[in-house]
Amino acid sequence: MKVIEKIKSALFNLRLFALSFLHAAFSASLARESCVCCGKRTLSMPVCPECAEKYLLGFFPLGNGRCRLCGKILLVGNDLCSSCREKRLLCHADSVFPLWPYRLWMKGLLFEWKMGENRSISPLFAECVEKAIESLWPGRDRNAIPLVPVPPRLGKLRNKGWDQIEELCSIIHHRYKRPILRLLKRVSSQQQKKLDRKGRLLLGSSSYKENAKNLKKVAKSGSLPVEALLLDDVMTTGATVEACAGVLKGMGIRKVQVITLFIVD
Repeated sequence: MKVIEKIKSALFNLRLFALSFLHAAFSASLARESCVCCGKRTLSMPVCPECAEKYLLGFFPLGNGRCRLCGKILLVGNDLCSSCREKRLLCHADSVFPLWPYRLWMKGLLFEWKMGENRSISPLFAECVEKAIESLWPGRDRNAIPLVPVPPRLGKLRNKGWDQIEELCSIIHHRYKRPILRLLKRVSSQQQKKLDRKGRLLLGSSSYKENAKNLKKVAKSGSLPVEALLLDDVMTTGATVEACAGVLKGMGIRKVQVITLFIVD
């Protein structure tokens, strides 16, 4: 089994390299790629290595500088942000750790990845997630907290051919050997981006359910975790991560931590 797993990882990395190489060649031929932060020309990435090292890989403030529930960066010394003090939205999710605020050039970076389908960014984001996990849970066994991806809306994989969170989890699994449990399934194809906060909450509560087939496999092997780490790209109202955390706890998982790349604050 170890040999088969190594072959699968090698093939996955080769495929990812090929996609990045093709994007680099295409970008170079058009001479259009430049860093969204400093404007310097790059070969294929929308962010240069210097800005990536300084602002992405090097930006993980921990401790008292964040809201202990939603993870927003705080300007004052309270342990909760104003939104969580007024009305607690996150009840099933035990805590959320967003890597970066969704502001300024960060918006362009996320847009290039999701809407522009620039998959050369995926390995960088995967490295950032892995570094954040190691910072949050130093010394923990990699198998102790499996990653659970937030599933894509219905038809997305068929129409686009890829899903950014699924790809992120696959890279983390193959490169950093973290277990991935695909325990969730999305049952709604409606997009949230045009809905207000109330609409997002209503839609989120009915959009996700357990992936019965995968859950049965995990339960049969006796490896249903006590704790899980839910992964998504951006948190706006928290409706999605809260709905997914509720489903996971309904399965018997006692603690659900959440990591998102960005948070709209």
